[in-house]
Amino acid sequence: MEQNIYMTTGELAKLMGITKETLFHYDEINLFCPALVTEKGYRYYTVNQIELLDTILLLRELGMPLKEIRELLGSRSPEKMIEVFSAREERIRKEMTKLKNMKRWIARHKEKIETGLTVSSDEIRIQKFPERYYLYSMIEGNDEGEFYKKANAMVTKFLEKNPVFKSDYEIAYIQHGKDVEHGIYDQYDNTIVLLEKRPQKLAYKILSAGTYLTAYHIGHWKNIGGAYERLISYAKSNKIAVEDQYIERCLIDVLTVENLDAYVTEITVRIKDSGE
Repeated sequence: MEQNIYMTTGELAKLMGITKETLFHYDEINLFCPALVTEKGYRYYTVNQIELLDTILLLRELGMPLKEIRELLGSRSPEKMIEVFSAREERIRKEMTKLKNMKRWIARHKEKIETGLTVSSDEIRIQKFPERYYLYSMIEGNDEGEFYKKANAMVTKFLEKNPVFKSDYEIAYIQHGKDVEHGIYDQYDNTIVLLEKRPQKLAYKILSAGTYLTAYHIGHWKNIGGAYERLISYAKSNKIAVEDQYIERCLIDVLTVENLDAYVTEITVRIKDSGE
């Protein structure tokens, strides 16, 4: 036996970053067997087997069961490998899409939380927003239970029609200018699903791009009136004309705190005649 062209089980395992037990198991199930077994039971592998083992490990990493790998290698051909690799390529593409959505969800919520931690209840900000989209549903009787029911129904329908947008929405509300003008700040007669991307196969409305006045409320939303009053006062003092839709969304909510008094709500209203 020429020792220089063979590797022991330990040497091959170390080279491939696996355990000797893995090689023993692959041999036992007739998936990947040593090129030589001595009378004393020592297993030896050749360098020519490395590429085959690397393929097996890659297929395992891609989620293919050992039984399927064994069946594939037992009847392998260029055409069969192309078929298998194409299927795995599609699986990877879907997984990458899923991971991108998760990353976007994390980034958006992280940004919201960071903003919520830095704002104070007495400040007014002027900021730009791109064009956004939303689904709208009316609520009867300002009922909190009905609000959650309608919101969940819209989200469910949205995800059915737009499964690739699983991370691209958040629940918000619209306060109407006519109510705000009369000091009514808690008339929640609607709920919206706020979207970053234009939804498919659903009726939607548009929030125009532009410059928005923004106020913040810290605490339970039933006490949100003070934030609206500060926002209105700022607009009047600076002779800023605003539109008649006020958008409320939570920056810090049940996701990060247990106490409603620690919630942070953002209120935005578009400045009239402001472009993107």
